[in-house]
Amino acid sequence: MRKVSIIQREIPHYRIRFFEELYAQGRLQNLDFRVYTGAPPTQIASSPNFPYQVLPVRYFSKKSSGSTWMHGLERAIAGSDIVVAPQELQCLTVPYLWIRRRRICTSWIWWGHGYNFQASVYPSTAISIKEAIKRFITRRADGLITYTQGGADYWRKQGLPKDRVITYYNTIDVEQLRKAGAEISHQQRIELRHKLRVEGKRVLLFSGRLYAGKKVDFLLKAFALLNKSYPDVALLIIGEGEERNALERLAKLLELENVHFLGEVVDPKRTAAYFSLADLMVLPGVVGLAIVHGFAFGLPLITTDSPGHGPELDYLSMNNGTMTKIDISQYAEAIGALLSSPQRLEAMRDSAMAQGDALQLPYSVRRFADGITELSQ
Repeated sequence: MRKVSIIQREIPHYRIRFFEELYAQGRLQNLDFRVYTGAPPTQIASSPNFPYQVLPVRYFSKKSSGSTWMHGLERAIAGSDIVVAPQELQCLTVPYLWIRRRRICTSWIWWGHGYNFQASVYPSTAISIKEAIKRFITRRADGLITYTQGGADYWRKQGLPKDRVITYYNTIDVEQLRKAGAEISHQQRIELRHKLRVEGKRVLLFSGRLYAGKKVDFLLKAFALLNKSYPDVALLIIGEGEERNALERLAKLLELENVHFLGEVVDPKRTAAYFSLADLMVLPGVVGLAIVHGFAFGLPLITTDSPGHGPELDYLSMNNGTMTKIDISQYAEAIGALLSSPQRLEAMRDSAMAQGDALQLPYSVRRFADGITELSQ
């Protein structure tokens, strides 16, 4: 059994099922996956079914994006056959260990977005230097696993051989989400609609953190414009963040009675209840894995060409969603046009559901595990 050490700054809740499935599939491929992290898994009710170790971390800044050092990491991963490290420089231990990799492991593989989508939005000298370092160390590793095909294409253009870049298609547990949705009865949906006062209304859904990059203020203004022509539409907002109070004040100022702030919802069954009521997903700002969450329930996505989207935007197509300019009127019109065309909306919902089928977690895990084997030969 070959030891595979995966380094993670943290283990968010949506990664838990990924690592559980990876550990199970890895055993069948003679791969013993171990995760080393600076923070324990978040928002879980029971112990994860994969081996992990939490190591002490030193923080050099009060900012969450600041530099860190993970103590004891070298000792923990020493003797590994394969190390899979995040393709980022926030944890300074990682590039330090990359320099010493020949003393630590047989193969060193990077794992990440592929292309830094944020770097093109917020350019600076510091970011340029980091990107140059990242190019240097990525080209000299044994391989790279990217979130999407777009990231793989970028690195192949940067000179990485085609067989040194593997795409696994980053996703969440689509099957679990659909199972949770199937457990919600018709009566429960009726009761939830009554509770939210959305009986007889079409429902738009936003899900994500409430910060500036998500452009929820833009969404509220577009919704106010939409409501003038479509008063029978409601907006559900799932998420917490520093902008929530300001956004609630804006909704009140705009006299939006059909907007419901639901706070943070993580439990799959609770989120499934809200997603099952929706007709469309509306994310005008930064798009990440939420697009997959929507596709799990057959929800087309309406977004904008706002800069800084995550790599998962690659999953959007003209068949499963729409992208407009960053223009309130255009955005409202795009939503209205889709709501007023039941046949087109149904076709988009079918396409979104099919994309969700393709992004089921076991498929992505299998590509990841196969990629580890291929890149470490």
